[in-house]
Amino acid sequence: MSLYPSFARPRSLAQAAELLGSLSTGKIIIAGGQEIMPSVNNGVLQPDVYVDIGSLAELRGINIDDDSGKLAIGALTVHRELQQNTLVDQHAPLLALSAKKAGGGRQVHNRGTIGGNVVAMHPLYDISPSLLALGAELEILTGEDLIRRPLIEVMRDTGHGLGSDAILVRVLIKPMAAGAGYAYEKLKMSGGAYGSANAAAVLSMAGGKISSLQLSVGAVAEQVIDASAAAAFLVGQSWSDDAEARLKTAVSGQVSQPLSDQQGAGEWRQAMAGVVAARACAAAVHQASKDGQN
Repeated sequence: MSLYPSFARPRSLAQAAELLGSLSTGKIIIAGGQEIMPSVNNGVLQPDVYVDIGSLAELRGINIDDDSGKLAIGALTVHRELQQNTLVDQHAPLLALSAKKAGGGRQVHNRGTIGGNVVAMHPLYDISPSLLALGAELEILTGEDLIRRPLIEVMRDTGHGLGSDAILVRVLIKPMAAGAGYAYEKLKMSGGAYGSANAAAVLSMAGGKISSLQLSVGAVAEQVIDASAAAAFLVGQSWSDDAEARLKTAVSGQVSQPLSDQQGAGEWRQAMAGVVAARACAAAVHQASKDGQN
C-alpha cells in the first residue's frame, strides 16, 4: 500500500472502465463509501487507488429496459428511491417492501444504494434476498464488455471482480406476475436493526394451491440462501399446518454453517431460518388469496 493513496474521479462510465483496466492491484471502486470506509478505517482494506464512480449519471435512474421489458435499476439508486418509485411499486413491490425494512435507519435509506448492497454481499443486508427471490440479473461492465449475469450466479462466483475490476451498472428484474403474493419477513432485535434471520417469498396460486414459489433466506449464513428447491414440495399443495412444519424443517436444513454473532447464536439462527421462511410463505399465500388467486 502507498503511504498516500491516489484518488480518481472518472467523468463517464467508459472512462471509469478504461481507468480500472489500466490499473493493476490495489484499486478499489467507491461510490458512497458506506461499506468500504469502515473497513479502510479499521485497516481491513488498504487500497492504493480509489476510483470514485459516485457522480456518474449513467448509473442512476429507474426505467423499463427496451430490449428485455425488465425493470432496470441503476446501481446508484438509493433505498429511499426504491421505496417511493412508481415503477418499482408497480413491477417489483417485494423490492420496495424490503427496502422499507432495510436496517441502519434514515441515513442508510437516504444514502445506501442497491449497487453497494449487492456488491458488498453482506449476509445481514436486506436487499439481496428479495432480488434473489425475484430472479434478478446484474448488468456488469468490465473493460469494454457489458454482460448480464443472474445474481445467483455472481453470488457463487468469487472471481466476479465487482468492486475492483468490474462495475455494476444496473439491476434488472422481470416484472412480477399480476396478483402474485409476496412477503419479506425479518426477525430483528430493534426497529432499525439488521436482521437475525430474514426471508423473501414470491408465489402464485391457482385453485387454492400454490402453483409457483421462489423463496430466499438471509442473515443466517455467509451468503443468502436460495431455498426455492427446498420448498418445491409446496408447489401443487395447499398451505396448511403440515406444510408449514415441513417447510421449517426443510429450510433450516439448508443452513449447514449458520452465522453466530451479536445478532444471535448459530443454532438459534438455523432454527429461525425455517421460522421466517414459513412466515414469508404464509403471508404471501394470504395476500395472493386475498387478491383473488384462489
